Amino acid sequence: MSGSQCPFHLSEWTKLSSSLPTYSGATFTRWGRKSCPSTSKLVYHGQMAGHDYRSAGGGVNFQCLPSDPQYLPQAPTNVPYNSLRRVSYDIHFASKMFSGVDLNQHQVPCAVCETNQRVTTLSIPAMTRCPTSEWTLEYQGYLVSAAEHFDSNTFVKDVYHSTTYECIDVKAESLTGKQQINFSGMSVFPVRAQCLYPGAVNGCPPYQTGKALSCVVCSK
Repeated sequence: MSGSQCPFHLSEWTKLSSSLPTYSGATFTRWGRKSCPSTSKLVYHGQMAGHDYRSAGGGVNFQCLPSDPQYLPQAPTNVPYNSLRRVSYDIHFASKMFSGVDLNQHQVPCAVCETNQRVTTLSIPAMTRCPTSEWTLEYQGYLVSAAEHFDSNTFVKDVYHSTTYECIDVKAESLTGKQQINFSGMSVFPVRAQCLYPGAVNGCPPYQTGKALSCVVCSK
């Protein structure tokens, strides 16, 4: 088809395409930060929350609770249901692992983000970069969970029930900027690889026994 037979001129096509709605993609939670990476836009921010670590019930997944909660008018009060509690970093043994800032016992913020024209997200443990150049790096971090409660005074671990593994941003920050005094919520701990073969002294190559595992969140 010659140029004179084309039903649209370039200027008309440019005008039409500019009037189309902006296409948005997938969402992901950026744990440990109040804002989203420059590659995404903020949906809402809030605080990381989870079940009461002393309880055998509750959900296993963490929640990003908005900073401005809304309640239904008919919602009852003093309900005897499962509770959500704030989450803090428990990294007393490596308090400056997040960009050199001491965040031990600080409350964990979170941000729910929306990618721009990318339709899927992927969190990969034990990686610091995305699989290929087709993927966009959203953020790097450390893998954490709250399956164990550690008493820093007695150095005793109390195991209750499992939680999900999440990726805390390597540039994590504090929700309030203050350490939680008399904290009664739950905590997240870095996750390490543990050798499956008793008696092994050199770990399980290529994994290093005891070293905090990294993680990465990518979009495509």
